[in-house]
Amino acid sequence: MSIQRLEFAEPFFQVDYVEGEASCAASGRCLVFNLAERSQKPLYIKGIPVMPLKGTVVEDVTVEHIDRALIVRDYDRLRLDDPEVVRQLKSTWKSMYERSGLERHKGIPYYKSPKARVGGDTEINFCFVSEPMAPSGPHRDHDRDFDEVHAQIRGFGKMQKFEENDVSTFYQETFLAPGIIHEKFYNEAGEYPWHQYQSVTPCVYMPIEIDR
Repeated sequence: MSIQRLEFAEPFFQVDYVEGEASCAASGRCLVFNLAERSQKPLYIKGIPVMPLKGTVVEDVTVEHIDRALIVRDYDRLRLDDPEVVRQLKSTWKSMYERSGLERHKGIPYYKSPKARVGGDTEINFCFVSEPMAPSGPHRDHDRDFDEVHAQIRGFGKMQKFEENDVSTFYQETFLAPGIIHEKFYNEAGEYPWHQYQSVTPCVYMPIEIDR
């Protein structure tokens, strides 16, 4: 039973990881994400379930029957149209290329917070995209064996799928707004299609990586 303040996104966002709690207050305007993928237990807001790997926007509510959840408090206070905020984000978080060293990440306007590990099997971080309509680059392999989905925190983005490592082979996309986690892209064997994230506006999103 615990409510743990996570530091990975500070000073820009206040993020709490909640595990095994009967209830937890979500004061102000918050994002709530259910991370109970292993147990498949819903959490509840005013008696209505939020299923595992789903999220929602709430304001001044009590979240109940929490197996594992993430609460991003006062999430919309950060102004991504403020040049000083943008400068601080870029100077505090490393570029995606600095984090990965992958050639496909060189020069793209993506900046990643450090990672946090929660529940013993899940890693999360926030990623700031400073420009609209900026793609991350198609890929289908990752640096370790995990199941991944993405949650939107600020602004708008989309996940896209491709037949091959070529954006001209696009065949599907899902739009993301704050509080939304897209459907799983991986199959039972943990295999992914070619896919990428793309910003629609300057935005912040959260990869959720669950050990297989």
